[in-house]
Amino acid sequence: MKQWFILLCILLACAALPAEEITFSGGSTRMSMQQGFQTITLGGGARIASGSIELYADQIVLSGGDFRYVTCTKGVKLIDTERGIKMLAQHLFFDREEQLILIDGFVELDDTTNEVHATAFMMQFALEQGEVLLQIEVRLFKHTDNGAMVCKSDVLRFNRTNQTLELKGKATIDWAGDRYEAERITVDLETEEIAMDGAIKGVING
Repeated sequence: MKQWFILLCILLACAALPAEEITFSGGSTRMSMQQGFQTITLGGGARIASGSIELYADQIVLSGGDFRYVTCTKGVKLIDTERGIKMLAQHLFFDREEQLILIDGFVELDDTTNEVHATAFMMQFALEQGEVLLQIEVRLFKHTDNGAMVCKSDVLRFNRTNQTLELKGKATIDWAGDRYEAERITVDLETEEIAMDGAIKGVING
C-alpha cells in the first residue's frame, strides 16, 4: 500500500507540471517533496521521457521547481527522435526549461539528420538554437559526396541551423585526399566552402 501511495504522489506531481509532461520508469525510486527542494531519484536502470527526448541511465535525479533539472549518471543514453540525435556519456545534465544539455566527460554524438558523428570530452548543446559546442580532443566526421570529412581541434562549434562548423586550436581537416591545418578553420557544410586563419598549412592533390 505504501509503494502505491508513493507512486501516486509522483504521478500527480508530474501531471501537475506546467512544462512538458515527464513519464518515467526504473527499478527503484526515492522521493523528497519538501517545499522548495523537490527531488525524485530513479535507479536500477532508469528511463524518463520529456517531449521528444528519452533518457536512460543507471540513475536519474529530477530536481528544482517543476522538476526543471535532470541529472543522469552512468551508462547515459539520450535519444531525440524529432531532432535525429543520439548521445552516449557517463554524466549528463539537462535543463528542461532552457532546453540545454551539458556533458562533462567523454561524449559521443550521432546526428543522423546531418550525417555527423562526433566525440569530445565536454559538450554544451542548446537544443532550440541548434548550437553544439564541443571541447577537448574533438573529433567530428561528416559524410559528404566526396567521402568522409574528418575534423579535429581543441574546440569546435557546430551550428545545425546554419550548417556551419568552426574549429579552433590545432584545427585540421582531412577531406577528399586534401589536408588543411590552421589555428581557426570555418566550414560551410551547404556550399562546402572552407576558410582558414592563422598559421595556415595544407596539402592539396590536384
